[in-house]
Amino acid sequence: MSRVLLGLISAILVFVASGCAGLAAGAQDEARDSARLAKAKPAPEPTKSPVRVADLLGSDGRLTVLILGSDYREGIIGARTDAIIVATINPVSGKVAMVSLPRDTVNVPIAPGKAYPGRINSLFWEYERKLGKAKPALKRVKKELAYAFDTEIDYYAMIEFDGLVRLINTIGGIDVTLAEKLVDKSMHLGDKGLKLRKGERHLDGKTALAFSRSRHTSTDYDRSRRQQQVLTASATKVRKRGLDQLANLVEAARSKIVTDMPYRAAPALLELAGKADLAKVKSVVLEPGRYARELPGTYTITPRVLEVQKLFDRVFKPVR
Repeated sequence: MSRVLLGLISAILVFVASGCAGLAAGAQDEARDSARLAKAKPAPEPTKSPVRVADLLGSDGRLTVLILGSDYREGIIGARTDAIIVATINPVSGKVAMVSLPRDTVNVPIAPGKAYPGRINSLFWEYERKLGKAKPALKRVKKELAYAFDTEIDYYAMIEFDGLVRLINTIGGIDVTLAEKLVDKSMHLGDKGLKLRKGERHLDGKTALAFSRSRHTSTDYDRSRRQQQVLTASATKVRKRGLDQLANLVEAARSKIVTDMPYRAAPALLELAGKADLAKVKSVVLEPGRYARELPGTYTITPRVLEVQKLFDRVFKPVR
């Protein structure tokens, strides 16, 4: 298998921004299910000609990826996707945008006249349970969220949280800026849990994961914003480190990512990654207010579908 492929972590993680890290998981065994997510072995693809940047783009002229973070842990049956982000890059301007769908969103439209009644973070689990494999389930989730947002989604990429820890450690940690202190004793991080002061902070893999998952002392929407921070910081760090870390990233992310990107796309991703403007990433969380409304007494929200679709029309508009 192409060793380059595994870097997508950051393409994932970082989406295109770090495409260099890449696609490894794209060539992974199709039979990887949630209970064996960490044990799947890569399956080689037939030798084919290299993929060009133009080949990666949708009919809208963009590259758009559905990025999912899975809460898979050994002993847990049924992985939820607590991080759901649609990321896109304009290959002409280099502009990158990310839209997060909070895990407690319900009644998301998935087909004409049909909405998913449960929390959206269980959609993948529902289909994996029915279809028996991760890839068919992810393909269906990608199709249905594309319908919900009325936008094209070209690929999916799912990384389990343990893979995020390994990858961030491999690149030497990441740097983030906190607008206020973050304390969460419920996070399993030493004797005192998660405790971060306001300002610039350097995070290792475990701390970055806790930072991106904590919500007991803040909100799920704050958590979504922190997840976007981690993606952007990871992308920035990967690009700074360059290709010299590629082999290490491949090993770190092996069997931790499931994606439908072909491994042959790695060179094209690298080219596209070089155009990404990471200093001006457009980040949106579909939180209550303009894009959703709270359902009293349920700790859930329902999307304002027309407003959400208008957002995608503006931010993900076709490249001319």
